[in-house]
Amino acid sequence: MNITDVTNTGLTSNYSNRPVPESHILDLLNVAVWAPNDGLREPWRFIFIGSGSTDIMAGLQEEAPAYLILVIKEERDPHKREEDFAAACCLMQNFHMLAQESNLHVQMTMNDWIYDRASAHRFGVHQEERIVAVLELGYLEQPIEPVTAAHSTVLNFELL
Repeated sequence: MNITDVTNTGLTSNYSNRPVPESHILDLLNVAVWAPNDGLREPWRFIFIGSGSTDIMAGLQEEAPAYLILVIKEERDPHKREEDFAAACCLMQNFHMLAQESNLHVQMTMNDWIYDRASAHRFGVHQEERIVAVLELGYLEQPIEPVTAAHSTVLNFELL
């Protein structure tokens, strides 16, 4: 697995000064990539923007200690393209759940700039690729309490 390190000193007040280590992100991704995809294509690639380089995201994203850009190959076959996008979304959910175990806060964003070729190219996204989402990463000053069963919504469904 390859993470491109594009490598803020000014952090949002909700984030602690604790850096987000690239090695930790790589460990999480090595598990998160076990996402469903027909043919085991694994069409994704990751661009990590860590401490000292986050100013490149100014004006594009909310301020965070680190960012992970999820990029996928843009297949010509619409069926494969949809499967790849769905698998990338599953990968992000896997990553999010794994990150929670280490109190790493993950905010998935899909801001308008990710659809602009010039902006995407600035991060090394190739012509035959697209950005799926940008994950804003950081450790919070006050960790968010997980939702417990007592606070969960009750889902009602009926089997036919």
